[in-house]
Amino acid sequence: MKRIFLLVLSLIILFISEPIAVNASDEKAVFVRKDGLWLKDGEVERKIVEGGKVFYPKFSSDGIYVSYLSGDSKELWIYNRVTRLKRRVFAGDAYMPRWAPVGQKLAWKSGSVLNVINLSEPTEPFENVALGVGNYSWTSDGKGFIISSSAHLEPDGWSAVQIFTVPADAKGDQTKIKRITTLPKRSDTFFAIGTTEFKWSARSRQYAFIACPTASMSADSNTLMTVTKYGSETKMAGNMLSDPNWFHWSPKDEKLAFIKGIGRLTSENKKLTYWQADSGKEVDLGIEGFADGDFTWRSDKAIIVSRQIEWGWNVPEEKRPHPFLAIVNVKDGSAKKITKPEKGVADVYPKTMPGGEIVWIRTGGSMKKTKVMKKKNADSKEEVWIDHLKEASDCYGWQCVLDVYKAR
Repeated sequence: MKRIFLLVLSLIILFISEPIAVNASDEKAVFVRKDGLWLKDGEVERKIVEGGKVFYPKFSSDGIYVSYLSGDSKELWIYNRVTRLKRRVFAGDAYMPRWAPVGQKLAWKSGSVLNVINLSEPTEPFENVALGVGNYSWTSDGKGFIISSSAHLEPDGWSAVQIFTVPADAKGDQTKIKRITTLPKRSDTFFAIGTTEFKWSARSRQYAFIACPTASMSADSNTLMTVTKYGSETKMAGNMLSDPNWFHWSPKDEKLAFIKGIGRLTSENKKLTYWQADSGKEVDLGIEGFADGDFTWRSDKAIIVSRQIEWGWNVPEEKRPHPFLAIVNVKDGSAKKITKPEKGVADVYPKTMPGGEIVWIRTGGSMKKTKVMKKKNADSKEEVWIDHLKEASDCYGWQCVLDVYKAR
């Protein structure tokens, strides 16, 4: 009897510790409501964390783990979908938690220190990777990081922002850090003291990011840039607001789409644009009299964008139009409206799911309810997928309260 018990116990331990493959086409989301953090698995919903102060939920690349920030001190926690166990990874203020594109490694910042933990080795503690980090992203192979420095004020002006590569196992060893490129110093046409995250193209030949000046200037204009993998070439694509959800690479080609335009008002002078990184060719996909915002690549030939009639500060709030979703043909810029929200309701934050479904956030209106909508394709009937989503008022952006597994 004892031998049977030990055998069963061994099998349970093996099941818990062994990574389980998750079908990329499974419809999964993790989201925040007023009462806590919830998991949506197909059509089944389950609360996984109690309490309202939960932020930035994010799936690991294999879908096994969910990371999130909790409480006023922004502690970093993880939840295991298989064992349903929670674990506090970091007790101090954590920022920018990001999963590796492969495996079960999680990185985050504490102050200017970049940290990493390998959850496939549950007994191993987290490690410091590098100091003095401004922003960062994983390399496309998950073996290291692209990091940027933050500029500082010197007697003769601001220093230049530098970009480096560092292996994930650097453990603070500065000899393992390699400088890739240095951004231009301040001039009449360029100014940056930091960057956003870095996004890799589909073929991992280059990455894009936004170079940002000081906060007051960044509210009006920033520079979208690309750097080749080994830093041999740096290009400026255009000026835009500092919104990481406003620039995305196409799924397969080297096309970079972004919302071009300066000025802090998001409802004015903002145009969907795609830029051919190799040739520098730019194509305006906007429509006169309309302003564009959040978008997702539907395919290399089509983009779904949140679009609204332009309005300025002089338009009274009750008369301001709200965004709807449109599908845009990349080749000729022709567009078709695919959602018709009621008056006072905004359709924003569209995502393309692995199976091709379209999801987006619908917010506002007389009921003051925010929900996640879904439809199979541009012409199909829409339905409510997640109801009572929390407003992203305590943190920045809808990624603060929602993550859809493997969606782009």
